[in-house]
Amino acid sequence: MKWYPVELHTHTEHSDGDFTVSGLVEAARKRGFAAVALTDHNTASGLREFYPALEREGLIGVAGIEWTTYFGHMLVLGEQGYTDWRGVRPPDIDRAIAHVHQNGGIVGIAHPFALSNPVNTGYHWEFQVADWAAVDYLEVWSRDDAPRKIQSLRAFALWEQLLDRGCRITAMSGRDWHREDTFAYAHTYVGMDEPLSQQSIMDAIRGGRVCLAAGPLLTMRGTDADGKPWEIGDELPAGEIEIELTVDETTLPNDWDRSQVQMQELRLVQNGRVLAVCPVQPHQRLHLSAAPGWLRADLIGSYYGRAGQHIAFTNPLFIRARG
Repeated sequence: MKWYPVELHTHTEHSDGDFTVSGLVEAARKRGFAAVALTDHNTASGLREFYPALEREGLIGVAGIEWTTYFGHMLVLGEQGYTDWRGVRPPDIDRAIAHVHQNGGIVGIAHPFALSNPVNTGYHWEFQVADWAAVDYLEVWSRDDAPRKIQSLRAFALWEQLLDRGCRITAMSGRDWHREDTFAYAHTYVGMDEPLSQQSIMDAIRGGRVCLAAGPLLTMRGTDADGKPWEIGDELPAGEIEIELTVDETTLPNDWDRSQVQMQELRLVQNGRVLAVCPVQPHQRLHLSAAPGWLRADLIGSYYGRAGQHIAFTNPLFIRARG
């Protein structure tokens, strides 16, 4: 499986960003992204410029929009049609999500715990989701300095609570990119065996084949007792499992500061509890007995002077009871 760095939360002068559409795509290429989405607030007016810019820069694009309301922001990617965001009240969000899905799109909750009134009206997620299983992804890391922010800790805790409830919601990061700057950001990587495209990116998100990194990229795969390989997002039977962990420090060489991001240890986390701790190596295998639930890998380290931070983690493997 190949892992591609993508940025799926951006803004241009078509809403409140400083980028031109061409400038955004050029910046994404220079940063090392393989794909970029255009998600301006409540408008898709930049798409006419987007596709020629992608062709010039040799990048894959994802068409999107950021619903920007008084009750929260929702990213809609790849919708073939239009779901009207105007007038959607907090109890109506499940119906709206279902309509996006009917149009072939996916939805993600942007910066769910960002400061809202009176600082940024509507930034905090207040829609009343009844069926969390219908939400495709959650921005666990958002904007600059994400691993250290209290908003990230709250979003991470919500994600784990949803996993515990059986929701297979994908954790994502979002740069919420408005302009070029020198801040520190986290990154989203999508994994696939097929060529990169808007559809394959959306399929990877739906399937949980996503890893997040604020520095080195950590990936995980499993092999069951019968020798069958499983990728993150897959469901495999409980029992003896061999876990393969890979740490790649060569990713996005122009977009993170190696002097400020230091690796300390690797952890396997099962159902919210640390199952194993091991030193960081580029490649290693661990054997364990996995109980039903979910299993994730974390890379812990020092991030801009603060120790014990998540600097990378995977979405989970899901473990089902035998029989």
